Amino acid sequence: MDDGDEWKDMPTIDLVREAQSGRGEARDELFQRYSDRVLGIVRARIGPRLRRNVESGDIAQEALIEALQSLDRFETRGESSLIRWLATIVQNRISARAKYFSAERRSSAREIALDGLGPEHDSSIDPPARVRTPSLEVRSQEEQGLVEECLHELPENYRELILMRDYAGSSWEEVAEQVGAASPDAARMMHTRARTQLGRLLQARGMR
Repeated sequence: MDDGDEWKDMPTIDLVREAQSGRGEARDELFQRYSDRVLGIVRARIGPRLRRNVESGDIAQEALIEALQSLDRFETRGESSLIRWLATIVQNRISARAKYFSAERRSSAREIALDGLGPEHDSSIDPPARVRTPSLEVRSQEEQGLVEECLHELPENYRELILMRDYAGSSWEEVAEQVGAASPDAARMMHTRARTQLGRLLQARGMR
């Protein structure tokens, strides 16, 4: 078995410990192993307004870099505790970006008022969306966008259920604790209702 296979096959807990001891290969493997899952968490939590101003991939990369830089402070309790820690870093990054753009909009609004511009210029307060031309998007990207929009229409507890179970891969016991469900079985039932409601929202938008 070559060195690459050794890191790829290593359990997450051992990989974290190796990374904490300074092994660069272990840090690289952690980055690769969790990049898609962290991106999924960002997409599930980022709001539509912020999405117009920042790429989800940028936040995911920032969160992963921050996590690797502060990995020494992470207390290893298993893979589920790692993904919850990563989700917390993601949320902090999203909150910081949202505060930045909110402050930027307020600053723009004050400048416009001082310049004496009329109401016809109000649209410049909120910059236009920086998105690709829809006709150039592949279907999978279109569907991802619809899922993200519909997730944000769900009640917060339903959104958190889907995030923890489907994006973070948490156990039912951990999901129940996170959302305040009475038991893992209760969390399963709530998750089923959340997925059903999400499915209805997607169906209403023409996605089967």
